[in-house]
Amino acid sequence: MSRKSVLFIFQHFSSFVKADFQILQTEYNVKCLNFKPSKGLSKTFLQIFKQFFYLLFNIWKYDIVFVWFADYSSFFPVLFAKLTGKISVIVIGGYDVCRVKKTNYGAFVSKLRGFFTINSMRFSTINLTVSEHVDRKLKYISPKSKRKLIYNCVNIEKGKSLPAKKNEVLTVAFLDNERTFYLKGIDLFIEVARELPQFKFIIVGLNYSKLSHLLKSIPDNIETHEKIPHHQLNSFYERAKFYCQFSQFESFGVGVAEAISFGCIPLVTNGGALPEIVGDSKYIVKRDSHIIGNMIVELEINHTTNDRQLLHTRINNNFSFDIRKRKLLSALKELKS
Repeated sequence: MSRKSVLFIFQHFSSFVKADFQILQTEYNVKCLNFKPSKGLSKTFLQIFKQFFYLLFNIWKYDIVFVWFADYSSFFPVLFAKLTGKISVIVIGGYDVCRVKKTNYGAFVSKLRGFFTINSMRFSTINLTVSEHVDRKLKYISPKSKRKLIYNCVNIEKGKSLPAKKNEVLTVAFLDNERTFYLKGIDLFIEVARELPQFKFIIVGLNYSKLSHLLKSIPDNIETHEKIPHHQLNSFYERAKFYCQFSQFESFGVGVAEAISFGCIPLVTNGGALPEIVGDSKYIVKRDSHIIGNMIVELEINHTTNDRQLLHTRINNNFSFDIRKRKLLSALKELKS
C-alpha cells in the first residue's frame, strides 16, 4: 500500500516545526513548502502569489495539507484543500490567537492578517493546539472551528542521569528587537541578576548589535550569547542550575521543558501556558525581582534531587517526542476530508 502525501507548510524551521516534520516522515511522503515571512505587505503578497500558483497546479498531488500557524501562509492552503476534498491541518502555535495592541503583537492586531487567520481556522479540517491556554483562546475566538489539543514536545535523552550543576541562571530566547526583549521578560531577568551577584546569569539568543542600547548598564554577572544552533543549547542546559522564563505571554515554553529535561530548576511567570509546563505553583513567580531573587536563594538550599527527578518525569510523561508522535499520527488517521 502506497504512503499518503503531505504538503508541509511552515515559515521558520524551528525545533518544534522540525519535530512535526520528522514525525510525519515516519508514515507519509512529505513535501516542504517554505512561506518566507517578509516585512511589508508587498513582499508578503508576493509570497502569497507564489504559493497560490503552486497550489493551483500541485494541490492534486497531496492527500493532506499540514500548516504550522494560522496566518497569511495558511489561508490558501486550507481553502484549496477544502475545495478539492483534501484534509487540512493547522497547528495553532500561539501568535495566531493573540492581540496585544500595546506591543503590536499577535495576528489579530492587523484586521487584514486577522481575516486570513480566522478564516484559515474556520476552513481547516482540524486545528491542533499546543497547550490548554492556546486551546481556550481558540475556543473563544472561533468556537465552531474543530480543534484538538496535542502538546508540543521536546526530545529527551533516555537513560541519561541528571548532571551536576553550577551556580548559573539561564534564559534562552531569539531576541532581535525591543518588543521581543520586553515580551520575553529580559528586563526583569537583568534586574534579578542585580539582586544576586553571587550567581552568573546567562542570556542566549541575543542580537547584541540591534539591542546594545538596552544593555549599556547590565551588571557584571550577566553573560550574553548570540543565537546559536539548537543542539548547542544542550551544553548550557547541562551547566545551569536554574532556568528562568519571565515572558508576558508564552504559548507553550519549549525552552522551559528542554531545560527541565536537563535537570534545571524552572522559574516562570504566569504568562500563558508556562504554568502548564512546570505543574507546581512553587515554580511560578510574581514579576518582582526582589521576590524572585529570594526564591532562587531558597530553592538553591531546599530543592532536592527528588524534586529534580519529579520535574524530569513530568516532562517525560507529558511533553516527550514519542507522546506527540503517537497522538499526532493517531489524530491524522481519524480525519476525513
